[in-house]
Amino acid sequence: MKKILLTFMFVNFLTANAQNPVQEFNFNGNLNSADNSISFVGTPIYVNDRMGAPRGALRLTNKSLQAVVGELPQDNKPKTISVWVKFNAVNIPNYILGYGAAVNGQYFGLVQQPVTGGNADVSLVGWGDSNNVIASVPLAKETWYMYSVTYDGNVSKIYRNGVLLKAADGIQRSAKGYILNLGKLNTSTSINADIDDIRLYSVAMTDEQVLEAYNSSKAAPANNQVAVLASASNSSARSVGSPAKASAPAASSAETTKNGKIIEVFSQGKQIMSANASNIGDLPEGTYLIKVINTNAKK
Repeated sequence: MKKILLTFMFVNFLTANAQNPVQEFNFNGNLNSADNSISFVGTPIYVNDRMGAPRGALRLTNKSLQAVVGELPQDNKPKTISVWVKFNAVNIPNYILGYGAAVNGQYFGLVQQPVTGGNADVSLVGWGDSNNVIASVPLAKETWYMYSVTYDGNVSKIYRNGVLLKAADGIQRSAKGYILNLGKLNTSTSINADIDDIRLYSVAMTDEQVLEAYNSSKAAPANNQVAVLASASNSSARSVGSPAKASAPAASSAETTKNGKIIEVFSQGKQIMSANASNIGDLPEGTYLIKVINTNAKK
């Protein structure tokens, strides 16, 4: 029994670690990585991100940026790259990101082709037609999409908004190089889009992990509400699942004070909202820890 439990804990530890990016760029008013260890080079223009936060995303209009990223997986090692993109033009090719050499099978990049006949091809580029994975999808202008591309050493996959678009096996992707380009494919520049939250992983994320990453980072609908399930005592804490399935509105600041309760919201061990959590309905869909404190409790 102990051996089974230890094995279960070890598998869960590996699964949890598999979703931790080795590097990420949030573009919150700067070009630095999240850990401030590296930075993209270029002159940025910042715009509202998908949550509506000012200066929270990067706008690229027919120009490219690049960064030297030592964590980029080399050769045929497993890899995942995810990025949020809003296309400001859909009648041109958008070279979203990529790295590697312009040599057959030695490139790893993401390209959104222009709309033709209602749909547009999105490509996981490996250089050489036989090394590309292509899916035809509807494409809307000025709409935020989350793209994820994965490779496990054999199978290549493209996802959009957590949904698998195309998978192909048997393609060798010997990507070499540590320069990550945005808006550029080899020496050609073509893009008119807003970019947000690039994340690099040294594993091939599973379908479930890609979907969870999308659900936990997408913007909440305007009418989204979160139900706070609080039949708890003074400091009890409960996790709240998908806000989209909520059946009751969150308490307002005034109601919270009147009822003598303080609500605190946590994500990944960190408090993310103010003490009375008056704007809890603005949270994106995901799993949170809700702490309800009864301030009227007798001491």
